[in-house]
Amino acid sequence: MRRLSLCLIIIMVMSSFLVGCNNENVINPGEGPINKEEAPKGKQSSIDWTIPEEIHNIHIPYNPTAYEAKVLPYTIAEDLSNIENINQFSGFTHEQKKMLSKNGFVVLPSRDTKIYYAYEENEYLGVPNFVTTDSVLHLYHQFFDKSLIFLEGEILYKDLEALTDRMLIKSIELLNEIKDEELKDIQKSNIAYFLIAKMLLEGDSNIEVSLDEGIMALANSEYALIQEAGGYGDSPLFHIKLDYSQFIVRGHYTRNENLEKFFKTMMWYGFTPIELMNLRTEELYYENTIKALLMTYTAFREYEGYNDIKAWNNIYEPTGFYVGQSDDINLLDIKDMIIGVFGEDVDINKIIDKAYYDKIHQGVKDLRKAEIVGSFMTKDETKSFKFMGQRYILDGYIMQELMDVYYRPVPNGLDVMGVLGSKYGEDLLFKFYEPQKQWSLYAERYNHLKAEIESYSDELWQKNLYNGWLWSIQKQLTEFHKDSGMPIFMTNDSWKSKSLNTALSSYAELKHDTVLYGKQPVAEMGGPLEFADQHYVEPNIELYDTLLWLMKYTVENLEARGLLNDSLKEGSKEYIKLLELLKSTSQKELDNEPLSEDEKMNLLWIGGVMENIINCYTYGSVSKEELLNGAYPIEKSAMLISDVATVPNHHYLSMGTGYFDHIYVVVPVEDKLYLTRGSVYSYYEFLSDKRLTDEEWWELHGLKTIKDSGFEYLEYGEPSSKLPAQPFWVSTFKSKTNNVDIEPLEVDWEKLNE
Repeated sequence: MRRLSLCLIIIMVMSSFLVGCNNENVINPGEGPINKEEAPKGKQSSIDWTIPEEIHNIHIPYNPTAYEAKVLPYTIAEDLSNIENINQFSGFTHEQKKMLSKNGFVVLPSRDTKIYYAYEENEYLGVPNFVTTDSVLHLYHQFFDKSLIFLEGEILYKDLEALTDRMLIKSIELLNEIKDEELKDIQKSNIAYFLIAKMLLEGDSNIEVSLDEGIMALANSEYALIQEAGGYGDSPLFHIKLDYSQFIVRGHYTRNENLEKFFKTMMWYGFTPIELMNLRTEELYYENTIKALLMTYTAFREYEGYNDIKAWNNIYEPTGFYVGQSDDINLLDIKDMIIGVFGEDVDINKIIDKAYYDKIHQGVKDLRKAEIVGSFMTKDETKSFKFMGQRYILDGYIMQELMDVYYRPVPNGLDVMGVLGSKYGEDLLFKFYEPQKQWSLYAERYNHLKAEIESYSDELWQKNLYNGWLWSIQKQLTEFHKDSGMPIFMTNDSWKSKSLNTALSSYAELKHDTVLYGKQPVAEMGGPLEFADQHYVEPNIELYDTLLWLMKYTVENLEARGLLNDSLKEGSKEYIKLLELLKSTSQKELDNEPLSEDEKMNLLWIGGVMENIINCYTYGSVSKEELLNGAYPIEKSAMLISDVATVPNHHYLSMGTGYFDHIYVVVPVEDKLYLTRGSVYSYYEFLSDKRLTDEEWWELHGLKTIKDSGFEYLEYGEPSSKLPAQPFWVSTFKSKTNNVDIEPLEVDWEKLNE
C-alpha cells in the first residue's frame, strides 16, 4: 500500500508539472488544421525567408571518473561449497556448476516478460540483487521510446496536421498564380504530393477538395500503393521504383491510430525522394529540381501571418535532437540555393526561365551529398531532395559501407559492434562469418571505418540522443583482461560474449525506437543490370510437380503432429513458392512465352532466395540446449561423403559431393541466344579403407578446420594427394581447368533513371 500511495503522489505531481510545461516550456505547435472551406483563392502571399532561430543544446561536461580496479583474486570451489548462501539454491546441473566455478557466472532461461520481475522477486525471497547493465540500458530505452511517443502523439501530430493542410492550400493557391503551362504541370505534381500526405493523415483518400481530375487520380494511385505496402513498385508520382514496404507500420507506431497516421505521413515526407542530379554525369534533372524549388518556395510563403517553415522546424528540430539531421537535401538547403540564384524577391513565373538554367545547375552541384545510399551506387552518384528526409545515422553509414549488392547484400550487427570497438565481436565476424571471403573489399572498408570511428571526439558522440546511445553501447563493449583488477567473472571470454549480447540487445531497442527516422542502408537488386531479362530455368516440370506434392504432403503431416517450428515453416513456405515459380516459368519457356517482369526479377534474386531458405532451415534445426549453451551450428560446407556399402577386405563403397562446379549454358530467349551460367554438383564414387566423416572429406579437398578461441572456421589449402579422382565418364561434359574471367557489365544509368 505504501508503494501504491507513493506512485499516485508522483503521478499527481508529474501531471501538474506537465500542465505547466505544456503552457510554457514545450515547443509551440501549429495553429491546427485549416478548414478547407476557408482556403483563399488567388490571394497574394508574401515571402519570409527567415528561418527559426537555431536551438543550441545545453552543454553538460563529460567528466569520466578516474579509477583503478583492485579486486583481489578469488577462487570458486568446484562444488560451490565456499559460497555462503549456496544452500539456499538447488537444482543446478553439473555443467551449470562447472560454468559457475570456472567463469563466475551462468545464464539460464526464464519466462519473465519484464526486466524488473526478478528484482521484485528477490525482495520477497531474500536474495541479494545483481543489478545488470542490461537493466540500466533497458531503462534508457524505456525513457527514449516513451518520451518520443509523447512528443509525436501529443505535440508533433498537431504540427504535422497544420503543416500538411497549409502546404496543400498554399500549393493550390500558387497554381492559380502561375501563368506558364509547363510550370503549372510541375506544380500540379506538388499539389498531388501534399494531397497524398493529407490522405495519409486522414487515413482516407476521400478528401473534400476541388482539384483537377488528373491530380486526384495521381494521388489516389500513389495512396493505394502506400496502403498496400507490397514492396517495390513503380511510383506514379516520382516515376521511379519505391519500396512501399517501408510504409508498413511498425515500432511503437502500432500503438494507436494517430501514431499510425503520423508514421505513414512522416515516412512519405522522409523516405520519398525528388532526384535532382546524377553526379556521375552531372546531368541535372531539371523538372525535378523545379519541383523542389516550388515546394521550398511554398513552404516559406506566409499565409495568414504564419510561415510554414516554423511548423516544419517544430517537427524537424526536436526529432533531430533525438536522431540527427537529414542525410538528404532539405528545405533549408534549397532555400539558400533559391536566394543565390534568384535573389530574395522571387518572381515565381520566372523560376522556369531557361536563362537561369546554368545557375540552377551549379547551385545543385554545390549542394551537399548524402552519405547513406543504395549499395549499387557510389556515394556521390545521386543528389536527392526530401521534404523532411530521414536522418543520417552512424550505424546506417557503417552498414552501408560494408554491403555489396553482389557479394554481401546482407549486413550483420557485428559489423557495427566490431567497428565500435568490440574485439570479441570482430573475432566472431572474421573467424566465424568470414565476410572477407565473400567480398574481397570487406576487410579494407572495415578497417577504414574502424579507424574513422576511433578518431571521433566526445563532441560528436554527444551531438544527439541517437549518437549518445551508440556511445553508451560502445562503452558496454569494453573488455577486461585477467590482470585488470576487475572481478574474475568480467575477465573471461564468456563474459565478453555476455557483454556483446547486451550491446546487441540494446542496439536492437535503439533501432526499434527510431525506425521512422533512421535512414536505412539498402542493397538494391536487379535495377541496373542489363542481362536481367535473360534468366532461364531448367524446364523439368515433372520434377517440380513431384517436389511440390512432396513438400505439401510433408508440411501438412508434420504440422499436424506439432513437429515443425516457425523457422522450418517459413523456409518450407518460401521453398514451395520457389517451386511454383520454377514450374510456371518452365511452362512458359516450353511454350515460347515471354516471362513477366515479376518473374524475371524473382529469378534475378534467386541466390538470395535460396540463401534465405537454407538459413531458415539451419536455424530451425537448432535445439534448445544448443541455444542455451550458445552453440549455434553453422554449416561450414555443404560438401559431404557417405559410405553406402561394405565390400570385402575392409573397404567401403563411398559416394560424395565435392566443390560445386559452374555450368555455362546457351539458352534461347525470344529468338535470341544467350550464354548463361549456373552451379552443379561434382560427384565422387570410390572405394575407401575407412568410413569417412564430412570433415575428413573436406580435408581431402584441402579444407582444414581451424579451432581458435572456441571458434571454428575453414582454411583453404591444396587438395590432398589422396583425394580420389572423379569417375572417368565425367570427362564427357567436364573440363579439368577453368580460367574464365567475367567482366561486369556497365550500368545503364540513363535506363535506370527513366
